Amino acid sequence: SKTTHTWVEKAAILFGHGSKSIRWIPTDDENKMDNKILSQTIQQDLKDGYQPFMVVGTAGDVSTGVVDNLKEVASICKANNLWFHIDGAYGAPAAIIPELKAMFKGIESADSIALDPHKWLYAPLEAGCTLVKNPKHLIDTYSSHPEYYNFSKDEEGQSLNFYEYGLQNSRGFRALKVWMALKQIGSDGYKKMIAEDIELSELLFELAKNHPELEAMTQNLSITTFRYVPSKNLPWENEKKEEYLDTLNEILLDRLQQGGEVFLSNAIVKEHYCLRGCIVNFRTSKKDIEEIIDIVVKVGGKTHHELQNEGQLNSINSN
Repeated sequence: SKTTHTWVEKAAILFGHGSKSIRWIPTDDENKMDNKILSQTIQQDLKDGYQPFMVVGTAGDVSTGVVDNLKEVASICKANNLWFHIDGAYGAPAAIIPELKAMFKGIESADSIALDPHKWLYAPLEAGCTLVKNPKHLIDTYSSHPEYYNFSKDEEGQSLNFYEYGLQNSRGFRALKVWMALKQIGSDGYKKMIAEDIELSELLFELAKNHPELEAMTQNLSITTFRYVPSKNLPWENEKKEEYLDTLNEILLDRLQQGGEVFLSNAIVKEHYCLRGCIVNFRTSKKDIEEIIDIVVKVGGKTHHELQNEGQLNSINSN
């Protein structure tokens, strides 16, 4: 969908298809991929003589954390004999939470899943992972056996060489830190920590919702989006008001990041520039969340006052 991470475009260019080969599918009111438009787009491409070969579903989109209707996407892929890939770089680990089983229904039908352990498995940078249902596809694609490759074999006469599963030949032992964390924390530990992150994100949403100078926008998985909305001295006309709020929140975010007290990122939600808080650190506490609210309101008020003095508000009102 249009919310999928930009890696898709890089991959299309890298493998020679070109960025024009990508079909960015619009999202519905819940920010999920519009599967009706997906089906229509596939059929139109076939009619026009093109050959679709893969659909990318999202398990936790980069801006708001929304999970596509993966079960429905899987059915569309099966009906059209398409490879079903899931971008779960951020959100896939949350599938371990029993209460979220329905949200991730269909993830088991994927041909491949991408996830980043350095995101929600708490591993240090960098650690990327691709899970493939049938690893033979990787071997058929990447394996080569020149005469100067002579590797020892196990008791069954085979050898496991990871260069046969991807583009990279020589590589460091990046998997070690992931394996050690899995052994140390275990599935129960991950369930507990991931659930706590989600609870903190929900708390952030509720605190923003109940604050007179904040507008809570979305909350999914451990991502909350919201924006600072001053209680007074805003443009009268709605269009100019929204233009000013976008400017205000963009400048506010820069100042928050430069200030060093809190690190938020941004998201565009329903054409509004928003602040984005993504909780993926097991050390984050309730106190941290409460302080985020205080800092945003404090810096937001100061920024709003300075913009007024600089004539930004009058400039928008006069346009």
